[in-house]
Amino acid sequence: MNYLLWAMLAMLTYGLSTFLLKVVFRTIHPAFGLTFANAFVVFAGVGWMLVSSAGAFKNVGWNGVTGLLLAASVILAASIVSFYKALSLGPTSVVAPIFALSFIVAAVLGLVILGEPVKATRIAGLVLGVAAILLLMR
Repeated sequence: MNYLLWAMLAMLTYGLSTFLLKVVFRTIHPAFGLTFANAFVVFAGVGWMLVSSAGAFKNVGWNGVTGLLLAASVILAASIVSFYKALSLGPTSVVAPIFALSFIVAAVLGLVILGEPVKATRIAGLVLGVAAILLLMR
């Protein structure tokens, strides 16, 4: 499966999980939901590492890349905690689109810092994506 199909699968499954979490948070505290749901993420990661064999551990050690992984992990934890808290307090139709603006941050950083190709179609897509999300938030 190519990266576009994986990305679409991620979009669909994350959207569905967001909806289900909102339903769950009507009854269960989001901190428990975070712990329970992310335990499954850990198990999935361990399973993926096991089927990837030794390749999963390539370049792992005390180095700059591992430091970036640690930073990304801390930031991801803050992101998910914030998302779950917002989802437990606000309407899904507002919280999810605001959270979805995170793709703009990643895309701009990819273009500016990683030197990914800047194309008119990508810029237009980002602008239209922001416009769509802003309309959904109204």
